[in-house]
Amino acid sequence: MLTRLPAGAAPMTPPAAAPVLKGKAVEGGVSAAASAQVLWAAILFNLALCFVDTNVARMSALPVMVTEGAILAAAFFLPLARANRTPGRFDALLLLLLGSWLLLSMLRQSVDPKLFRDVAIIPIFVLLGMSTRGEGLHNRIFWLHLVIVAVAIWEAVSVTSFVLVFDIAEFFASTRGMANEDWWVENGLYLSAVRPESRFLFPDLPLHRLSSVFLEPVSLGNYVVIATIWLAGFWRHIPARMRMVAVATTLFLLVGSDSRMATVACAAILLARLGMRWIPNIAAVLVAPIVIAAMFLAVELLGLRSGLDTFGGRIAHAAETFRSFSLANYAGLSLDKIKATEDAGFGYIVMAHSLVVAAILWMTLFLRELKTAESRFLHLAIALYVALNLTVSWSIFTIKTAGLLWFLLGRSIREDGEEAAGSEPQRPGALSNAT
Repeated sequence: MLTRLPAGAAPMTPPAAAPVLKGKAVEGGVSAAASAQVLWAAILFNLALCFVDTNVARMSALPVMVTEGAILAAAFFLPLARANRTPGRFDALLLLLLGSWLLLSMLRQSVDPKLFRDVAIIPIFVLLGMSTRGEGLHNRIFWLHLVIVAVAIWEAVSVTSFVLVFDIAEFFASTRGMANEDWWVENGLYLSAVRPESRFLFPDLPLHRLSSVFLEPVSLGNYVVIATIWLAGFWRHIPARMRMVAVATTLFLLVGSDSRMATVACAAILLARLGMRWIPNIAAVLVAPIVIAAMFLAVELLGLRSGLDTFGGRIAHAAETFRSFSLANYAGLSLDKIKATEDAGFGYIVMAHSLVVAAILWMTLFLRELKTAESRFLHLAIALYVALNLTVSWSIFTIKTAGLLWFLLGRSIREDGEEAAGSEPQRPGALSNAT
């Protein structure tokens, strides 16, 4: 039925349609509480299983794999439960990674689910971050951070009581099948808890390398970098009363983990933060080729040699690994040198998935048009961390730290879309290039 407007009344206009991103809607989404539960589980489940292994019953690798599988399933299905969601680039990336893994497995006549799991974590948690509403999110990340700090303080103050509750050596021996005498120190900690050449940060500090909830120092060092990215990239979104506490405790974790890579990565990220306003969109995608080129250049100009447990020795090993690859290794058709890539992450990702798929993965993550300086910085910071880490390790593929890292990237993409949608009128679907 038609109605006549009163004289002088302004015509009514329908409300503007909510802007929609491919793969996400700007409005609505997964609650921060639900996503935080997944992140807490991803970071803490190994600690919980270690407690059970130490105090209840010895475990095998199966509970670890089943628990991790359940966490990945939760992270995958939460975004699918949203209304008004249309598939985007990360859905396509996940399908590509699955298809290429299946094809290469058939061609290699060898099936290793870990190879797919390592890269599937990336789009799954990016999509979770893109789907998550922001209310209270950073408060929950802050409290998770404090749990990590509290466990690290306990380990630092009384390693004896810590190991009585969390026998890390026995847990990794029973779930990874490695003999204690070959891999672990006598006090029940992970082998790398003690550097053979003394500490890197504050050599006179009477403290072993801390591991906290991650059970080994390398992952704690990686977490320090991710915490730095979180603080530097989301500073204005973090409640003011939490900022200085988070900064001080992150510094404590850096000193406690005594990580060379974390120190270098944090320094690079903070330097990039100083020039945040001038970071171009293309900066992040250029990081990997620049770091790889610098790696080879450093080996040639500085005469770096592999075989030493130093930053230079690790870089030389990564370069030599690439030089030893055959065409079949670059095509992902042969895993004959996979053991040599344990400390050469770039080589690992190329051999496991092919150079072409590795390049597509990198460009899908970092080649995009972003509207805000914060988002451009955060993408650059994550690219710096990943590229620097892959020169000397493949540790970024563990869900203990990878889940939070890629969640933050997804959350940055969502916030960039939300701010762009609020800054100018948008038609439905107009922000699809943000995915």
